[in-house]
Amino acid sequence: MISRLRQVLLIVLLTGITASYAQTTQYYVVIGAFAKESNAKKFSGFARSRFFQATYELNPLRNLFYVYVIKADTKKEAVDQVLILQKEEAFKDSWVFTGTLGSAVANPVVQRTQSETESKLPDVQPAAPVSNTPDIGLTITDSVASEPEKEPEVKVANEPAPRKAKGKFFKFTILDPSGSPLNGKVHHVDLKQGRDIASYNSNEYSDVPRPSSSNREEPMTIVCGIFGYKEVTQLVDYANPGVATGAVKDENGIWTIPFALERLKKGDVSVMYDVSFYKDAVIMLPRSQEELDELVDLMSANPKYKIRIHGHANGTGKTKMIVLGKVKNYFDIKGSKQKNGTTKELSKQRAQAVLDYLVEHGVTQDRMEIFAWGGTNMLVAETSPSAKLNDRIEIEILED
Repeated sequence: MISRLRQVLLIVLLTGITASYAQTTQYYVVIGAFAKESNAKKFSGFARSRFFQATYELNPLRNLFYVYVIKADTKKEAVDQVLILQKEEAFKDSWVFTGTLGSAVANPVVQRTQSETESKLPDVQPAAPVSNTPDIGLTITDSVASEPEKEPEVKVANEPAPRKAKGKFFKFTILDPSGSPLNGKVHHVDLKQGRDIASYNSNEYSDVPRPSSSNREEPMTIVCGIFGYKEVTQLVDYANPGVATGAVKDENGIWTIPFALERLKKGDVSVMYDVSFYKDAVIMLPRSQEELDELVDLMSANPKYKIRIHGHANGTGKTKMIVLGKVKNYFDIKGSKQKNGTTKELSKQRAQAVLDYLVEHGVTQDRMEIFAWGGTNMLVAETSPSAKLNDRIEIEILED
């Protein structure tokens, strides 16, 4: 009878352990792991800028901060979300972590047999077993969930490259109006020659070469232009970066130059830097579609916006131009046709093509108008190596 009672107690103990473990075990969709909490916080902000509800917690067993976007109750749900996330280049290394993050850590799993467990019970002489009661052979296992799959090698983000800088390491951070980091590029611009010297990815370490001797006394002009926001310029003294607005040294002693962005307002004009055209053509290069879609999103997110689309061209006078055919293919020269015209007409048709694309993607025409500049407002000389900068589209906010 006592033996039977001990077996019942063991079953109750097993049930309690299983229930407790089940309550604490979760499946986290992890997109990054960081040794420094500050880096985990920044990466969470970056993920939120990509419309993921990211947060982070400590994995005390590995002493790393795990940034995750979903905490699921079932492994299947977590795996399904990982497969979706991995389609994004920035999150292709995401994985499922099984366990508990934060201060609440599950007790280590220990496997015990019945004999090992019974040896810890009081030594009681059992009565003779009842013949019609079968002996129950128990093997007690506290383990409910198997160990998670091997996690990928963890790389600490935002650490400078081990190589020695050829020039000097800088970090350029781009922040949206709420202070969250944005992914993008900044451009080192030579204002005298009207050209880009170099471009650098935001929120990572960039090896910036020492300026030439002729420009050493002048600060570097670093420009951040992300569509939908006002353009921001920072003048950075290479020898003394600390004089730049908001410049600070990070935990690794690297100068961080911030670019705090503001949303476009009435009267603001923004250049669509990534919208570019085939030579003397209305047809845009394929890469232009991404920024046009950003303009569609901007108009959808700001239903009170009314805009003027400014079309520009390189040079003045008459030209042979390539225009859209009967079937409008905005990003492929096939199906287009050629005609004689002027650069002003070319700039008008470019602006009209952008307007037509927006209308086809749900923006009502009464929120838009166009203006053709031809070549009367060129950024650089017509014969400059950077003359393509003159073939551009600008967006002016008329109402917000």
